Amino acid sequence: MTTTVSRSTSGASVAVPALVTAGLFVVSLLAGLVFAGAVYTNPFGDDAGIAAFYAGHPTLVSWVGFLQFGTGLALAVLTATLVVRLRSLAPGLPAHTAVAAAGGLVAAAFLALNGLVQWVLAHPGVTEEPAVRRAMHYLYFGLGGFAHVAAGALLVGAVSLVARRAALLPGWLSAAGLVIAGLSLASSLTFVTEPATTLIPVGRFAALLWLVAVGFLLPARARER
Repeated sequence: MTTTVSRSTSGASVAVPALVTAGLFVVSLLAGLVFAGAVYTNPFGDDAGIAAFYAGHPTLVSWVGFLQFGTGLALAVLTATLVVRLRSLAPGLPAHTAVAAAGGLVAAAFLALNGLVQWVLAHPGVTEEPAVRRAMHYLYFGLGGFAHVAAGALLVGAVSLVARRAALLPGWLSAAGLVIAGLSLASSLTFVTEPATTLIPVGRFAALLWLVAVGFLLPARARER
């Protein structure tokens, strides 16, 4: 005779911080589209266009930076909440959970720093200097782009492995997380080749949607057989 026992867990909802994280980031992008007609300026593009963007939209740049700074903080909360849940549901996989924590917190830090750099770029005295403007623009793009997305790959990939080994999520969702993690990690090739930038939005938005799905589907209790 086989007996199934439910082991309850404690902790806050994972869905709420996942929705807040995704929501804040989407709002930051919509603000750029509505008020400037562009989500961001391409650091590999024409310098005159970059200068015109920052000269014409300093208030918008400040608000987008503020929203993305908030997204970084929300991601840190999501990571902590998710890690606490995983430690309770899958106590036998501490290394994987630690990787998830490290990846999520580093990704959150990169995105928060990206917001701070945008605040600096909102000051005309900074953007009037071509060399400084270009350097700060590359830094902003790197922090909030491939650095953030590649670090997030560790969060998504580690959570996927824990969920797969402990059967916490549907198999297709765990497999999708591993694919997303691979694409996100590949975006770090932007270090050596510009075409790799196309992987940044793919990894970013896929990861956000995946984390929201995990927030709703991750069980609140483990079932032991």
